[in-house]
This record gives sequence, C-alpha cells and structure tokens, in this order.
Amino acid sequence: GKYFLVVEMASQLYRSLAPIQPWLSYLLDGYTGPRKVLGVILSATYMVCKGPDIVKKMKSFQAAVVKFIHSVNYGCTPSKAQLQDAGGLCPICHDDFLLPTMLQCKHIFCEQCVVTWFDRERTCPMCRKQIADDPAWRDGATSHFLQLY
Repeated sequence: GKYFLVVEMASQLYRSLAPIQPWLSYLLDGYTGPRKVLGVILSATYMVCKGPDIVKKMKSFQAAVVKFIHSVNYGCTPSKAQLQDAGGLCPICHDDFLLPTMLQCKHIFCEQCVVTWFDRERTCPMCRKQIADDPAWRDGATSHFLQLY
C-alpha cells in the first residue's frame, strides 16, 4: 500500500506540473503588441489559481514519502497471556497468529492481516475504533477527475 501511495502522489504532482509550461507559452506568446499586457495578466491569473493546487500536491507527496520511509506501527506485541485470552486465532484470517499485533483498542490480529486491512480501512475490524490515517490511494486507484488546467 505504501508503494501505491508514493507512486500515485508522484503522479498527481506531475499531472499538476506538466500543463504549466504549455499554458504559459500559449498565454504569453499568443499576444503581441499592446495586447501583450493581457497575456501577462492572464498568465499571472493562471499562476495564482494554479499555485495553491501545486502547494497542496507537493505537501501530499512529501507526506507520502515520509510514510514510505518510516515503518508504520499500528500497535504492540501482546504477551502470551493476552494471546491466550484472545483465543489463539486471528479474527481476520481465522488461522493461528503469525506475528501478532495488539492495537490500541486491545484487539489482536496477525500483523500482515491488519496491515492489509488498514490499506483499505482506517478502523479496527472488530470495534471500529479509528486506528489508521486516511487509506486513500493505497489500493492502486487513481483520480478520474478531468484536469483542465
């Protein structure tokens, strides 16, 4: 999921940066003589409108890189007594615990099961308490939003 997130954020940033040069070239070179002032005004307006979008995409890309570099820890390793109290089976895969992880809400799951779950959801599979951050872009999906400028 982390890989998809970084690739998608890089793609979204590139989608925002790529049309800048053609639009500025069109707006600045399309006017000559006294109408050149209109081209400069339109170019400035374009950059004012485009600026906040680029800043937002750069911050999102930076956050994705930070998430990619740091290992995500959703909980801690439970004790043997806690594992016995949980029944010894992961509620997600219904198999013996493999690298058990206890979330902040005290529910215990296999580490791989819970990581896969949090790639799509942000809540505990049992009690629905919010544990993870926004799972957007972690499943390989992309935006189908038409970008005009």
